Amino acid sequence: MSTIDPDAAWREHSPRRTTGASLLVPGLLLLGAGAVLAWALTRGAATGFSDDAQEQDVAAIIAAIASFFVLLIALGLWVGVASRNPRLPGWLTAVGIAVLGATVGHAVVALPPELLQDPVVDPLAFGLAIAAVALLGLGLVARAGRARRLDAADELVRTTTPVTGSVTNQGYTHFDDASRILTAVTYTFRDAAGQQRWVKRAATIDVRNPLVNGEEVDVWFDRQDPSDENRIVIRRRV
Repeated sequence: MSTIDPDAAWREHSPRRTTGASLLVPGLLLLGAGAVLAWALTRGAATGFSDDAQEQDVAAIIAAIASFFVLLIALGLWVGVASRNPRLPGWLTAVGIAVLGATVGHAVVALPPELLQDPVVDPLAFGLAIAAVALLGLGLVARAGRARRLDAADELVRTTTPVTGSVTNQGYTHFDDASRILTAVTYTFRDAAGQQRWVKRAATIDVRNPLVNGEEVDVWFDRQDPSDENRIVIRRRV
């Protein structure tokens, strides 16, 4: 028994801000798994992954399977961390890091201790390197775009007064066994001229703090152009 509402306490709790340091482990896993996977595939391609047990490269097969699953897990970790802070690099950067690792793994095909002593570099390695650089560059561009949008939203919140809006479609009926769901929520508000407007936003809803129809929210919008959905900020009050 408690004299404090645990759900209210959870809502008031300020979560620790996710920083770039949280991407270090997923990033290293992506780099390493990408390298091992490309190394294994390159070695296996030399024998065509023969069905003959005598010709099979067992080490390459095991490495390829294991690194593939590690790669998926690392990518999921990266996306999960980045989703909590939109200012962090997104999935394009994650894929770019994995391809960068694959470049090294493909270019170096040898077993220790010969590793790095007899590199094999071919056009595919250069192609992978170019793809990695392109993905990393696109990731930087996407991150800069998100940062500009967030800065614009923060400026709007600082310089305008919010109006009261409400949820007209919560976007879900039940959670099933999930602790949170991603859905599209519809909100309504009235602009300075009294015109009622509706806007739809993607939202992650937690089962411990569900968003419901009729809930009031704060809405900031561009007084000069209230129809500009890119200049509308919606925040919950709880």
